[in-house]
Amino acid sequence: MRKKRHHYSEEERLSILRDYYSSGMSMYACAKKYQLSTETLLIKWKKLYESHPEIVSLHSELEELDMANRDKESYKEEIAQLKKRNKELEKALAFSKWETEARDIMISIAEEQFNISIRKKAGAKQ
Repeated sequence: MRKKRHHYSEEERLSILRDYYSSGMSMYACAKKYQLSTETLLIKWKKLYESHPEIVSLHSELEELDMANRDKESYKEEIAQLKKRNKELEKALAFSKWETEARDIMISIAEEQFNISIRKKAGAKQ
C-alpha cells in the first residue's frame, strides 16, 4: 500500500532547506529527519530556490549579522567559545588516537597468542 503524497508548502520547503544549510547535515539525514520520501526532493528544492535568489533568500534574517556593527565584546566572546570548542575537539582527537592505538595493540596480541589473522589483507575479496 502506497503512502499518500505530502505536498509541502513554500514555507515548509524553505524551513527544511534553512535547517539543511545551517546544520551541515547530509541530505539523507535531513530527508530522514523530516520524513521526506527521498533526498531528491531536497535536490529539486535547492535547484528551484538557488536559481532564483532574488525571489527567496535561503538564509534566515536572524543569521545575517552585519559584521561592521558587531562590538568588540561579541568578537571576544565568539573567540573564547571557538577556543573552548577547539580544545574539546583536540581532546576528542587525542582520545580517538589512543583508542585506535589500544585496539591495534589488542589485535596484535590476539593474533600472536591465538595464531590467527584478524586484520584484513590488502586486496582481499569481501
